Amino acid sequence: MKQELDTLIAANRRSFLKGAGFTGLGVAGAALIGANFGSSITKVHAADTVDDADILNFALNLEYLEAEFYCMATYGATLVQLGVITSADESGPTTGGSKVPNFSGSPMATLATALRVDEIAHVKYLRSALGSSAVKKPAIDLNALGYGYSSVDSWLKLARQFEDVGTSAYLGAAPLISSKTYLAAAGAILAVESFHAGAIRLGCIMNAVTSPAVDSQDIPPTTSKPFDNDSNSLAIPRTTSEVLNIVYAGGSSKGGFYPDGMNGVITSQS
Repeated sequence: MKQELDTLIAANRRSFLKGAGFTGLGVAGAALIGANFGSSITKVHAADTVDDADILNFALNLEYLEAEFYCMATYGATLVQLGVITSADESGPTTGGSKVPNFSGSPMATLATALRVDEIAHVKYLRSALGSSAVKKPAIDLNALGYGYSSVDSWLKLARQFEDVGTSAYLGAAPLISSKTYLAAAGAILAVESFHAGAIRLGCIMNAVTSPAVDSQDIPPTTSKPFDNDSNSLAIPRTTSEVLNIVYAGGSSKGGFYPDGMNGVITSQS
């Protein structure tokens, strides 16, 4: 399967956005690609072309972050320490975070374990699909927001933000994928991320956990608003720029959870 997918990457490599990254596409192009999802297409840092592999590598950067979070929260160890990837597969270390105390006595323990298993599987799946094109894990700071590990409630607070942003990132990227094979793969991961988000949101509501909004589009879970959807009951997509603004904590090319920035082509807001 890896050889077939590597061949697909080469066959589908294309220059659909020339000049200044995504900027030249403008509002008209965004309307064509984003349809009624409300997406806008943004500039890609230092890139003349963007292809399916670049988009999936953007997703892989996010999967590295989620997997590291759940591994640290449940095992107190990183992907390298657990043998999921080797030190040669990362361009910087994962720092911060710790094993969450009292998980074993919480109803959230089963959920936390399942999330760890799924996110590790997503990392492996995308790395296998991308083959030699897969980017290395970037340096990650799990303590970028200063919470997520002191208690189960603190973990829910950060997990909710990760899952809702991850879901919106896949939805925002889907219209940009040209290969049906890759689109189907991304759609399958999107569905699982949505399962994760729903479960975590319910956990927040049941435990009366307030998970702060990450931007103006975000709808934190409450008893009156259990789902993260707009006034038309549609899931909220985010562009790469909007996602980067969140995970970089407002930085344009690095910061927040990625102190040195993401790896790959899609790495900057501007």
